[in-house]
Amino acid sequence: MTVPALAFAAPGTAVGEAGPVELAAATAEPAAEEGRARVSGKLAAGSTVLASAVRDGVVLCSGQYNPVGDVVEVVGVGTLPSARRQGLALGVTAALVAEARTRGARTVFLSAGDEAVARVYARIGFRRVATALIAEPPADPAG
Repeated sequence: MTVPALAFAAPGTAVGEAGPVELAAATAEPAAEEGRARVSGKLAAGSTVLASAVRDGVVLCSGQYNPVGDVVEVVGVGTLPSARRQGLALGVTAALVAEARTRGARTVFLSAGDEAVARVYARIGFRRVATALIAEPPADPAG
């Protein structure tokens, strides 16, 4: 998922530098092919659903959801930094939620990277209900 990788490298909602040229370069990298293969496998298995906003053949925003029973997590919604502030992430997220509901999801959740992003999601009905915490392995003292 090249667009989200570029988006998350420049977090937030402000318009950024990375655009179609950077996307084309990143897409040509071997790691991008591995990512496409991984997502293709998940799509084929039904363990993820993908939505994107495309203009003139260029993916400007994409995201996924991962269903488990009637619970769905929306993940990896990212907009190419040069295409931000056009409502693309809002549209992709709304499409993912609508599709999940059509397929029987009763609970749809996501995690926002910061308050500005949380405000975007609030515009389509998400509300804060808890705080997510992450457990990571202890740091290796050997460095």
